[in-house]
Amino acid sequence: MSTIVDCQTDLDRDRDRERTQARAEVLRRAEAQGVKPVTSIEDLAGDCEITADFDVNEFLRQVREDRDRPSTRSE
Repeated sequence: MSTIVDCQTDLDRDRDRERTQARAEVLRRAEAQGVKPVTSIEDLAGDCEITADFDVNEFLRQVREDRDRPSTRSE
């Protein structure tokens, strides 16, 4: 008869439990705030009246500019 050895330490079990609890809390808060999961790419589509003249290149330029700007956040 062989014995199955549980290699997972108590610390690993505690971390797994904490991750599970944190994920459940994030999901609970998201649901309370009306956040819904994305189930298809169509969920990301915007109202065509608003997005008809959306310039993707300009948006990406602004994102890159903001990303490259030094942080003013105090740490």
